[in-house]
Amino acid sequence: MNIRILTGVALAFLSAWLLWKGLSAVIMITSRGSPLGDALLQPPTSVVRIVAACMILLGALVAVAQRPGGAWLAGLGTFLFVLLPVMMAASGTAARLWADEAVVSLFLIALTVALCVSKRRKA
Repeated sequence: MNIRILTGVALAFLSAWLLWKGLSAVIMITSRGSPLGDALLQPPTSVVRIVAACMILLGALVAVAQRPGGAWLAGLGTFLFVLLPVMMAASGTAARLWADEAVVSLFLIALTVALCVSKRRKA
């Protein structure tokens, strides 16, 4: 098994976990009576997390399938996810609330760079 597939699988698992964390937060907020629009957009961090995690997951799965463009799609999703702690810090949120996203962003960056520099096997 080559490095690209292992990296893609690790990235897919991490992004699936991030997607679940984002969706579960939205589900919890809506179960308390808030409208879906408010749960996603007040503040917009939930929608950014969900969209970024979906893009990373899709890109990782495309890369695992050895198709072109997967690494760059995952890279775009990683860029969006990296914006998440930046947006939270810029809005004045306490550091303890966005520190986990900052640490996860470092792992996402490392895996995405590894995915981008590894060669795709020709079919």
